[in-house]
Order: sequence, then structure tokens, then C-alpha cells
Amino acid sequence: MFNGVFIKLKKLGFTLIEMMVVLFVIGILSTVTMMSINAPSFTRFLTKAEQLSESLAILSDEAVYSGSLISCNLRKESISCRRYRDGDWTDLDLRRVFSWGWPDSVVIKQVMINGTPINGEKQTVNFDPSGDNDLLSIEVSDGVYTVWIYGDLTGKYWVSS
Repeated sequence: MFNGVFIKLKKLGFTLIEMMVVLFVIGILSTVTMMSINAPSFTRFLTKAEQLSESLAILSDEAVYSGSLISCNLRKESISCRRYRDGDWTDLDLRRVFSWGWPDSVVIKQVMINGTPINGEKQTVNFDPSGDNDLLSIEVSDGVYTVWIYGDLTGKYWVSS
């Protein structure tokens, strides 16, 4: 009789090994789930940063093609540009360059030219008609992720995380 009670109790519970295996599987599944949830949001942010980088490359090319200096004021969540031609500054219509609009929730945190931080509300970046640009580094963030947009002397731009 005592032996029968012990067998019934053993069938009702889990062994320590079984519990550890279940916890291990739950841990693995949770990790995979969290990685797959976070990956798309980082990918979306990276795409927005790439769009901004490509727009800077277009502005650099525009300065070379038009033969005029383009000066852009970068603010936290916007950009405005002017063109210097024939001794006069005129506003540049950015709808052609930023046809996709400013990237949602992307904020410019810091701008560096030739390794020197530019401080202030509006940070000015110039695109030279000779194509001889400054080394540009722009830190952008969406509050969760942060990447840098780099530009070299030839007007090529890329994103680095």
C-alpha cells in the first residue's frame, strides 16, 4: 500500500530535470522572440538614416552640377538649404531632394565637421561646387537607437552603427 501511494505521487509531479528543460526552452524562445521583435524597428530606423544620408549625397551632387555653393542649416528635426549663385542667396526647394519627407522620429543629436563639434540650435553644413567638401559626421537617433552618418571629402555619405 505504501508503495502504491509513492507511485501515484510521482506521476502527479515533475522532476527537477524536466523543470530545468522547460525553463531552458522558455528562455530560448523568449530570446528569439525579443530579437525578432527588435530587429524590424532597428531596420526601420536604419532605413530612415539611409534616406537622410542619400539626401545629403544628392545635395552634394546638386552643388557640383549647378556650380553653386549650397549651405544647409541642420536642426534637430529639420533641414533648410540655400543656394549661393551670382552674389545672391536663394532658398532651395527641398521637395525634390526630400520627396519622402523628414524621417519620422529621427533627431539630429550632433554634427561634427572635420572632427570638430558644431554647437547651437542650427548647425550649418556647406556643399562646395568643386566637390571638395568637409569631413562630415552626423549623429542621429530615434530615442532608442543611434547611428552616425559620415561624409567624406568627395561627397560620399554612408551610415555606420
